[in-house]
Amino acid sequence: MKKLLTYTRYFLDYMKHGDLGSVLASVKYVLNKTSHNSDRTIRTSAGTFFCRKNTNDFQFANYYYEWGVKKYFLAHKNEYTVFIDGGACVGDYSILMARLGLRSIAFEPIPYNFEVLIKNLELNNLKSDVLSFALGLGDKNFESTFVFNPVNTGASHIAVDGETGNCKANIVTFDSIYPALGLKKEDRILFKLDVEGMEPVALLGAEKFIREFPNITFVMEDKHSGEDYIKDSLNRFASFEYGVVDEFNIYAKKQI
Repeated sequence: MKKLLTYTRYFLDYMKHGDLGSVLASVKYVLNKTSHNSDRTIRTSAGTFFCRKNTNDFQFANYYYEWGVKKYFLAHKNEYTVFIDGGACVGDYSILMARLGLRSIAFEPIPYNFEVLIKNLELNNLKSDVLSFALGLGDKNFESTFVFNPVNTGASHIAVDGETGNCKANIVTFDSIYPALGLKKEDRILFKLDVEGMEPVALLGAEKFIREFPNITFVMEDKHSGEDYIKDSLNRFASFEYGVVDEFNIYAKKQI
């Protein structure tokens, strides 16, 4: 029933903009994990997006993609002045939050995704409004080999346990880069962290930031690394209020 509701929302948003091509691509993706066989540019209620052939970019572009997280952001948007997108993929969240008036900062390590992120910012006239870095977030600065998933492009991850990677990317600690971002202690920061199981590691690399900035709320995917591991990582540095965003994501709001 839940999947049916999700697919219905997707369908209504595509059809609102006359995008039958994405409806057909959705059916193909559900049936056999393939999609449209040529590059397309589509418009949804979230903005205008370039969608690579044979990928699920069209899904990320849909306004109702990860609707539980988006509902949380929309409900709390007036509480924040800065949005940080750790693991931005094609930029769907950065574009949404920038259009809502938040100063937005995006990190995406995969070169193929970062190219599309920049293209999407240009398509939405937001390139000068979203500060973007072709970097991943971790607990040290290094170059890593990634396994890039050419279909589900948001599921790419660092190669581990003998996996053969197909691209390289740079990882940095957030602490090493945030002094250059122009953040102020009075900023109210919403930090989305979706880095395919590296959330606790990325938090360790943001220790100084977490300790020094009073107004931070993280929204993090916990399905890979586990809720307890994430909480243990954060509790080393400060006291947080925790809550559920949806079945895959939690929030952590720093307590002053």
